[in-house]
Amino acid sequence: MAAKAPREYGRNQPRRTGVKLWLAVVSANLIGLFAAVYVSSYLRVGAGNPDVLFIFYYGAMVLAGLVDGLWLDEVLFKGAFRRSLQGKTGRFVGKGDDIEEVAASMQRSSVSFPIVVVVCVGLTYGLFNLVNRGFDNWWRDIGEHAYTLRSASSTSAQQQQAVIELSARIRPEVLTILESELLDGDPEVEAWAAWAIGRHKENDAMNINRVPALIERVRNGAPPVQREALLSLARLQHQAIADEVQAALAAELDAGGPVDLRLIWGLGYLQNAESLPVLDKALYHPDEAIQRLAAWALAQHRDSGKGREAADLLEQRLPAAPLATKCAIVHSLGVLADERSNLALIHAYDSLTPEQRQFICERITLYASPDGEHDREDLLMPQERYGLKTIQALGAMRATTPQIRAEVEPWVESVIADKSTAGLTRESAQSLLSGIRSQRDDRRASP
Repeated sequence: MAAKAPREYGRNQPRRTGVKLWLAVVSANLIGLFAAVYVSSYLRVGAGNPDVLFIFYYGAMVLAGLVDGLWLDEVLFKGAFRRSLQGKTGRFVGKGDDIEEVAASMQRSSVSFPIVVVVCVGLTYGLFNLVNRGFDNWWRDIGEHAYTLRSASSTSAQQQQAVIELSARIRPEVLTILESELLDGDPEVEAWAAWAIGRHKENDAMNINRVPALIERVRNGAPPVQREALLSLARLQHQAIADEVQAALAAELDAGGPVDLRLIWGLGYLQNAESLPVLDKALYHPDEAIQRLAAWALAQHRDSGKGREAADLLEQRLPAAPLATKCAIVHSLGVLADERSNLALIHAYDSLTPEQRQFICERITLYASPDGEHDREDLLMPQERYGLKTIQALGAMRATTPQIRAEVEPWVESVIADKSTAGLTRESAQSLLSGIRSQRDDRRASP
């Protein structure tokens, strides 16, 4: 019996090792689970030093993955890696060694074990991120930028960049972060925060309760903050601020100096009926960019109840407007789609030479951020030649009444027959004529 003792010990040793490894797996994963929940919860509320907490966070994950790898190595490969660490290889096999231990000692653990560990660390990472609700993605998208805003060591430029990143993350928690920065930050960063809040119009958390912070900054903020807060309120279509936007634009137009194009753009968002006079004034400003943007803003009144009045202002400006502004007016009349504007478009088209009708009506590109380099918006799209733009506008306001159709149909026929008409414009005119005739019903005409 004494001679068999070593053999019995060898048989029991794997069981003891397995139990120890299992306890180690449970302990390591509990530590990792605690780290995943604790660190994510702590950093989500803006507490703690992430540099320190992430050492604990990722260290616990690696530890759990390593221990899981040792356990799987024990289950799948009979502890080949453990045995190699203990010096038990195929070259040193005793007579009393168990046959499974001998087989395990022949495994190529230097290949199998690293693969097992990598797989285990990856699975552990994925599992813990399920538990903490995707914390790593949240940190990359939001958390690290929020920390930059809170950190006393961050420069103003770094904080501005953090706000720019957060402005594009349309998630409910971002608004809380931006509001905190708006009310308690450096004036330069406050201006950026005010702009960023305006970009969150479609955020599920955006509601009337978000407006007071912006209004407070319009009333009491530094001048740059006041301007950005005013524009954000316009972007959010807060009608109570319309008078102040109109007054700011009127003051800049009267001063004869530079005009902030974003004020005109903001009035386009507000669609306030009382803004027509100041937009009409902008329509005659010497700067063509201001004229064109004013035409776009007037077109936004289609559903404000003042669409016809806006069309009248555009039609009055059309004959003497520069060619680029004519393009913007034609586009805007097409948006307003009032049938009576057909005649104004026809007269404007006939007043141009064939060469002028080939003029490319370009878009207006506006950058709404405080530095004029971010938050791009392209208006007056698509870019087309003047002739085609006119036909498209006529198609949008389709002539239906007999009196207007009586002038439009012969005119469209003449455009189709004109040899100087560009090919695409002619095809669009043919389509327009077919559409008008398909809707003809003279029985509705009054004597």
